[in-house]
Amino acid sequence: MISFCFPFQFIHKLKTYFRHSFTNSFFFLFQLFHSIFSEFTSTMARPIESVMDINDSKDLWKIDVRCRHLWTVRSSSNKEHLELILVDSKLDMIQAIVPSHMVSKYVGDLAIGASYIMQNFKVSNNDFSFKSTTHGYKLVFCGSTYVKKTELPEIPIDYFNILGLASIADGKFQPNVLVDVVGGVTEILQTQINSDNNKSKFVFMITDMSVHYGVILHCNFMNTTRTMGKM
Repeated sequence: MISFCFPFQFIHKLKTYFRHSFTNSFFFLFQLFHSIFSEFTSTMARPIESVMDINDSKDLWKIDVRCRHLWTVRSSSNKEHLELILVDSKLDMIQAIVPSHMVSKYVGDLAIGASYIMQNFKVSNNDFSFKSTTHGYKLVFCGSTYVKKTELPEIPIDYFNILGLASIADGKFQPNVLVDVVGGVTEILQTQINSDNNKSKFVFMITDMSVHYGVILHCNFMNTTRTMGKM
């Protein structure tokens, strides 16, 4: 899917075209589309950049990434937007958002595990209360965001940033950053489903059997989103 975001110069040229006489129209039309094509090919030829380098100094970032996670979030006004985690070949991750008014445009092109060339985003501070990545910024899809599905075998399909349960028990983690853990559920203590909003809560014990009888943690799981595709 390719989206065009025409600059002010294009609108100005188009207005100028209609002011020209019929005699000069063909020559001017040729110049107009040559200029548009040159600007477009220049954009497409930009080099691939690192996810780690993304900042708010510009919006014209071009990245090779794989979609690690993808889910929907429903707001209090009953509108749904998409959130996804993107990872590049250096295993750096960043969170991206597809606003509710853009979901229908991009939802058919996005899938967990698929790899893409993406470019042109709005870049904002990563101001989530609970962050899915440690990156200082997040990406927001806009009308000019370009998404092309591409085979990128250099980016692993299954990548987990595992944090050991012992580190969590010792307090060696960032409390506002979501992490991956591996362990076995030893006991489910409580299940609760709210019929009004279809949200569920599970309280359980988990262990990783790392040392002797293992580290056991008391966990709460709140299902507040709907996952899309396979996890």
